[in-house]
Amino acid sequence: GFTGARLFSPVGPGPFPAVVLSHTCGPLRQHIFEWAQRFLAAGYAALIVDHLGPRRTNTNCGSFNVSVTEYAQDDVAAMRHLRSLPFVDGKRIVQMGFSYGAMAGLREASEGFRAKHLGGERFAAIISVYPWCNQQGGQAYRDHQWNFYDDTDIPLLVLVGADDDDSDPRSCIDQAKKNAARGMPVELTVFPGTTHAFDHTWMGDKPITERQGGRTVTYRYNRESVEATWKLTLDFLARRVGGSGTR
Repeated sequence: GFTGARLFSPVGPGPFPAVVLSHTCGPLRQHIFEWAQRFLAAGYAALIVDHLGPRRTNTNCGSFNVSVTEYAQDDVAAMRHLRSLPFVDGKRIVQMGFSYGAMAGLREASEGFRAKHLGGERFAAIISVYPWCNQQGGQAYRDHQWNFYDDTDIPLLVLVGADDDDSDPRSCIDQAKKNAARGMPVELTVFPGTTHAFDHTWMGDKPITERQGGRTVTYRYNRESVEATWKLTLDFLARRVGGSGTR
């Protein structure tokens, strides 16, 4: 069976489209349950993956003991579980990830990565919210610094904040534009005045600053960017996988 997840399903026989929600390097927080509730209200089944609980750890930030590839493999296990449920439309299962979970989503959108690590399994579409995309100089190579590849063949929506000083959005913008110019199904929106983790309602209205190594990183909840994310997500899914038929 599939462990380490919370399933939310609309009332009725379905079959419903479904979303796999993949969390950050931190533990499950309020924001991901809020996204699940939005999808539920829009007629989607939602499965929140817990990448850390089953591995008996409460955070992956800084240590990165759980790899991006392991997050991606968990997401595929979640998709397989959803596919086995009679009320889920197995052809319309999408992934939405945040930060580390979004980095897994970028990999899941790559044909070569899926062939090598995911048994070729594919989501119908992927939404990646404030991922770290690719290495941008000045940092030692690590597994989790290369996520956005040259062979995106699944509809991919990348959403980043212009003021993200945790996961610099520049490489996301460059790679999204490059892939789109080659005819790949990649869409990008950059939200002005928006930091990393902009959907973290638990932070309230005050920005939070953290020292990370030699730098200061700022996180700020941004309601406008959250609402824009939802609107863009519903529009993207309506176009790319037919949405849920309800709003």
